[in-house]
Amino acid sequence: MNNFKTRGNLLAIAVSMLFSLSIEASGVVNGNFQTGDFTGWSLATDGVAGTAPDFQIENLAGDYSARIEADYWSIPGDSLSNPQDNVWFDNTLYQEMNLTTSVNQNLVLSFEWVFAGEESIFDENFLVALGNGSGDYFGADGNLGFLFNPMDYGEGLYSVVLDPSFANATGWTIEFQMVAGFDAYGSYASIDNVALNAVPIPNAIILMATGIAGLLGLRRKIN
Repeated sequence: MNNFKTRGNLLAIAVSMLFSLSIEASGVVNGNFQTGDFTGWSLATDGVAGTAPDFQIENLAGDYSARIEADYWSIPGDSLSNPQDNVWFDNTLYQEMNLTTSVNQNLVLSFEWVFAGEESIFDENFLVALGNGSGDYFGADGNLGFLFNPMDYGEGLYSVVLDPSFANATGWTIEFQMVAGFDAYGSYASIDNVALNAVPIPNAIILMATGIAGLLGLRRKIN
């Protein structure tokens, strides 16, 4: 995690320097969680307000991130021991985005992620998607699906250019969800540096490419 944070922050600094004169303000509130709490975010556990330990703020020497977890028990693997989470189906961290943009700009969404836990073959499911209040999930192209749904434990930097149809739309949320499994071994996702920026179109393409390079360079297997 420390290695990932260091390299991820270096990449974020490089991207910030490259586009500091052309990127407009982020459309996500408290995306780096540096308030030390969930200001700007909503937390839901199976449709009701989320509580700890389902949702936590992690503090690594003053560098904050959000943690979502599911299926932790006092004795790992023993469903007769005391459950440590309240989740039955899923825990979701979400926020409505400000999708304001101008002509000749693209919206670039990015975040750092870690997916890890107690599993040897995990059965929890970590997914990231866009929502519009309908109960359906959508990908960056505006079609039904997910932004991101890793098939294995790992970590990295995700970056994508949203379809132009999202420009200046309202009512859209970014949602990070941990779907529970059924074997009493837990998993968690750590999220940091969630950002949505309006970027001039040529720079948006380069920024997305930089994010993909970061994703490929940072992602690794977690044992």
